Amino acid sequence: MSIRGLMFKTVGLLSLCAVPVAAQGIGSAVQLTVTTPLTIYYGQNVDGYANVSSSDGNPLSGTITFYDGTKNICVISVTNAATCPPTTGTGFVAGTHVLTAVYSGDTTHAGSTSNAATVTVLPDTTTVSVSSSVNPASLGQGVVFTATVQGAHGTVAGTVAFLDGSTVIGTSGLDSSGVATISAATLAAGTHSITAAYGATANFAASTSAGLSEVIQAAVAPVRTATMLASNANPSVSGQSVTFTVTVAATGQAKTPTGLVSILDGGVALWAGMLDASGSASFSTASLGVGTHSLTANYGGDAATAGSASAAMTQVVNAASGPGSFTIEAAPVTTVLGKMASVTVKVIPANGFNQPVQLGCSDLPSESACTFGSGMIRVGGGSTTLQLSTMGPHDCGSTTPYSAGLPFAGPAVAGLLMLFLPGKRRGLKGMLVCLIALGGLTAISGCGNCTDLGTKPGTYTFTVTGTAMGATPKVVSQKVTLTVTF
Repeated sequence: MSIRGLMFKTVGLLSLCAVPVAAQGIGSAVQLTVTTPLTIYYGQNVDGYANVSSSDGNPLSGTITFYDGTKNICVISVTNAATCPPTTGTGFVAGTHVLTAVYSGDTTHAGSTSNAATVTVLPDTTTVSVSSSVNPASLGQGVVFTATVQGAHGTVAGTVAFLDGSTVIGTSGLDSSGVATISAATLAAGTHSITAAYGATANFAASTSAGLSEVIQAAVAPVRTATMLASNANPSVSGQSVTFTVTVAATGQAKTPTGLVSILDGGVALWAGMLDASGSASFSTASLGVGTHSLTANYGGDAATAGSASAAMTQVVNAASGPGSFTIEAAPVTTVLGKMASVTVKVIPANGFNQPVQLGCSDLPSESACTFGSGMIRVGGGSTTLQLSTMGPHDCGSTTPYSAGLPFAGPAVAGLLMLFLPGKRRGLKGMLVCLIALGGLTAISGCGNCTDLGTKPGTYTFTVTGTAMGATPKVVSQKVTLTVTF
């Protein structure tokens, strides 16, 4: 139950006769009225108001305190239209609640307590529905059953039991949306009547869903499979990244296995993952210790294919002969002035190098910049995208490009046209030549405003630098050619 707001207003009553002021104060009276039904369900609201009056008819001051039994639920001043906050009364559980209003009194009027208003809160009614993730399903196939429990007036909390006929096959708590799920993979072949039963709580009544007919089909014999494990570097060096590839193929049939595969180092799980659409999966690691490792790959099977294990593969990891190093690889870059270009930068470990690498760039042409998609390359190497941006011509006080031509091209062209005037206007031509020169100088100087041509077209060489971030300091640089065109 929640109370939207217990409103009250003071009501002054004229005294029909003179009433002497008593030492303890002039009398007052409080009348509490609940305007909503006195019997409700959990989650419904309660509204009401309190009228305060005095025997002398004078204005009242002070406060009104509303109580649920002995619990203070709201305090407001004695003012017409004053209300409790909308949250007053939230959290009322099912049961009986006795509401009262107490006037504090003021310097003239004595305090008083209202009549008691009894509100009964009943557990909210609920309904349950159940659904299946796959129907029909194959024998042994995992099926997810979902139960949704709804209250008539609020979000339901508690636990749901899932039954196959009269046998409980699992229980689950409801989430904040009133939903519970379980997964079942042991149902026998045939038709099963699945129901979801919500157990009663203090605030919600119990309920059970209608039966869901779940059909489990007898499975055909799974197709046999063959699992193979391969390494891209054997032997390898300590700290070197090695990629292992697991391939699972169906024997004699055009089926692609799906599901989970794992790699074991001896009897210890090294990795687990899902097969892709081609029936393969890959795993890379640089953490294998020095020595000989006996690796096997296991396939768990799916509804149509049987599980299988690969033959053992011996992976030899040799000790690194030195601290190791790395190289940086990046192709030349060509970009149009004012545009952005991208290039892939690779960090390639060598001789067992196993440190993360921080990337940066330097020696860029003027008004250009570089950013990395990821400035840190993890242990074992990797790649990221380097983005290069150049700036087109623009005024010094703005980043808005102006014409890519010379800044005085417009006046110059106009002036050159005037040079072809007839000979008798040579004096005018001379003046125009001077004006053209003056206009050009003015454009170059900007009449007091500077100009900037941005990144100048041409071929440059900038540097990509990688810094090892581990215990062994190491810095590797790579020159990259950048061509900027119009």
